[in-house]
Amino acid sequence: METDRVTAGLAREEDVDRILEINQLEYGPSDVLVTREDFAWRYEQNPAGRAVVAVIRDSLGEVVGFIWVVPLRLRLQGRDCPAATGTNLLIHPQHRNGFAYAKLIRRFERVFEENSIPVHFSFVSDGAYQRQRRGRPQTVSTIPLLLRPLNVETLAQTHFTNRWQRFLISGAGRLLAHFLFHRKSAASLSDIAIQSVAQFGDDFDEFWRQSADRYPVMVIRDRAFLAWRFAGVSGREYRILVARAEERMLGYVVLRCALIRGLPMGLIMDFLVASGPAGEAAGLCLLAEAEAYLRGCGVAGAAGLMVPMAVEYGILRRAGYRPLPAILAPRIFRFALYGHGSSDLVLNAMRAQDWFVTLADYESY
Repeated sequence: METDRVTAGLAREEDVDRILEINQLEYGPSDVLVTREDFAWRYEQNPAGRAVVAVIRDSLGEVVGFIWVVPLRLRLQGRDCPAATGTNLLIHPQHRNGFAYAKLIRRFERVFEENSIPVHFSFVSDGAYQRQRRGRPQTVSTIPLLLRPLNVETLAQTHFTNRWQRFLISGAGRLLAHFLFHRKSAASLSDIAIQSVAQFGDDFDEFWRQSADRYPVMVIRDRAFLAWRFAGVSGREYRILVARAEERMLGYVVLRCALIRGLPMGLIMDFLVASGPAGEAAGLCLLAEAEAYLRGCGVAGAAGLMVPMAVEYGILRRAGYRPLPAILAPRIFRFALYGHGSSDLVLNAMRAQDWFVTLADYESY
């Protein structure tokens, strides 16, 4: 293989099918990017702007690797800021070597300068996480995956092969689940109504305006972003639950049912509530309704990402969710942020621990 002939550039229209081919080779037909419609969704329908795909080509000019830069808008310390997420770094198996990787990363890094993007974040490998942690520990964090079992027998049958193990785990699991995942009782919630809605309405913009500065850093979650992020690409279906009291929106949760390593799971894709006791009460109502819906879907459990500094993390804990040990998790969610030459003191002082992060910020679900 003539690795010295690999060249770097940006994707063109005629590269779409090849990019999808490499993507499916790595992730299979259940990934979020399978069809040209899926590609168009990520590439050109994003309300924050068109994505950029850095590529490397072989000596014949065919794409053999790529990485996406998906623009996003941040709310940072009370102001809006352009940003991006880097995702789907893939190189064809026949071209996986240090030279090809280095060329692709160099072209990837140029994208931020060319498009005046001062910061981006990614979910990275454990190796990349450890390397960055040694030099700039404030720019990386591990996001907990919280789980509430809904069907212990299904969990046992999936993870244990011997009959006696399944019998022991399923029997003991029901007892342990009662104590370990016990849901604490809440105050009277009779004035809060939970509704299932088909789309993100105008009230999501008003809710975002009220919630925008609750945390130091978060991706802007207005109506436009949510409608794009949770579009029905690749056959994905999402359930949107909204909490209201006297016509005031108090929070929402977005759900999805999916097979995770062959196990039917309910995913809490996004979860945000209003500040104060009313928002916390609404959060408990939302999670109770979410659990009822997911039980009806026959999933083994409900899981979602949430940062410990968030009020929503405490609500999930009160609802019986517990951090999943790394040995049982489908993956460890290593979060990293990167600055790109900005002289902005606030940007340069950002810490990964200050970000509000859910599965909505993770590209694959």
